[in-house]
Amino acid sequence: MTGRRPIRWVFGVMVALIALIVLEIFASAPLRWSRLDLRMWGRRSNIPLARGNPVLGGQYPFGRVPITNLVPVYSSTNRPKNPSNLRILFIGNRLTGENNLADVLTKMAVSGKFKIEAEQVANDGYTLESHAADYRTYQKMTNVWTDRWNFTNARPWDAMILQEHTFYPVYNWIQMRTNIARLNTVITNQNSQGMLFMTWSRPDFIFGSDEFMDRTDGAYSLLGKTFGMPVVPVGRAWQLSEWRRPDIVLRQRDTYLPTIHGTYFNACLFYAYITWQSPVGLSKGELWAIRDDEALYLQNLAWEVFQWRKDGLKFW
Repeated sequence: MTGRRPIRWVFGVMVALIALIVLEIFASAPLRWSRLDLRMWGRRSNIPLARGNPVLGGQYPFGRVPITNLVPVYSSTNRPKNPSNLRILFIGNRLTGENNLADVLTKMAVSGKFKIEAEQVANDGYTLESHAADYRTYQKMTNVWTDRWNFTNARPWDAMILQEHTFYPVYNWIQMRTNIARLNTVITNQNSQGMLFMTWSRPDFIFGSDEFMDRTDGAYSLLGKTFGMPVVPVGRAWQLSEWRRPDIVLRQRDTYLPTIHGTYFNACLFYAYITWQSPVGLSKGELWAIRDDEALYLQNLAWEVFQWRKDGLKFW
């Protein structure tokens, strides 16, 4: 009998090792079955992905939950349905780049309910066609934060805001549609959302200011519906502000580029359309030359415009 004890001990160790191997295989099975499961159940994750497949609990056969889903939320880069911190990318030209709109928006949102981390690709004279052909813009659009706890998930931009050259919606909206379509392919592939930055009128030899604005508004509204993109009516808001308060100068002497008041007004508008919250009470984004009463007026007007055309960033 004593001679059989070593055999039983070895047999017990082998059984234990086999059990551990089987447990490991079943524990990691959801990671390997994710593609099969998505085909079987026809579901799509609401978490934007840069690469790989989503790893979500409750969407796998027999209810298996991936180990990576047990990681606390604070250490995960998965996009929540109602994020409190939004990553925004502006794609445009000097109308966006002047006074650094992205930086102003980021700084003024610090005191708001939603925090915004905005960046911009704004090259002087660029059209959306120029951006579509620029690999640097593509790299910026596909830049993500990788989740070190879950290699299958990454967090892209919550929204990418497209600003076309001012002449395109007036004289060549067909080309503008093609440009947006090319960039929208990248946006949708990143599972991000696109928004349109409606520009304001500018001096023109053929069309007056009002007709120039009407044509711009018509093109942006049509293309916004075509691609399912919210349109931020910055041009209409400028038109309204210049009629009510011409003393608050939004344009530089070239009547084209924004002053610090114009950039701050744009930031207030984008804060409202991105967060669905009023910008009233936010900071000046370190644009100290703007008086308090002017900042309050621009904040209130931005919220009024949002209430008029409530077509903001969609949360899902």
